[in-house]
Amino acid sequence: MNVIRFPQVRQSDPDPAPEFRTSDRDGRAMFRFLADYEIDGGTFGISFWAYDLEDAERRVASMHANLSLQGQIFCRM
Repeated sequence: MNVIRFPQVRQSDPDPAPEFRTSDRDGRAMFRFLADYEIDGGTFGISFWAYDLEDAERRVASMHANLSLQGQIFCRM
């Protein structure tokens, strides 16, 4: 079994892989975050973009208060 020690990996390479970082219209860096929820005995996750951990926490609080279903996704254009 391979064990990855995340604090050590994080210190050696503080930047996320390219697919987990982007920038907004103003060129400000954004990063991919993960939130999870439990339902029917299972745990599921959603990923979203935020500027930093504080912004991610703010966005999760907003989701908690305002999230609404828009429909099923069938394809990407």
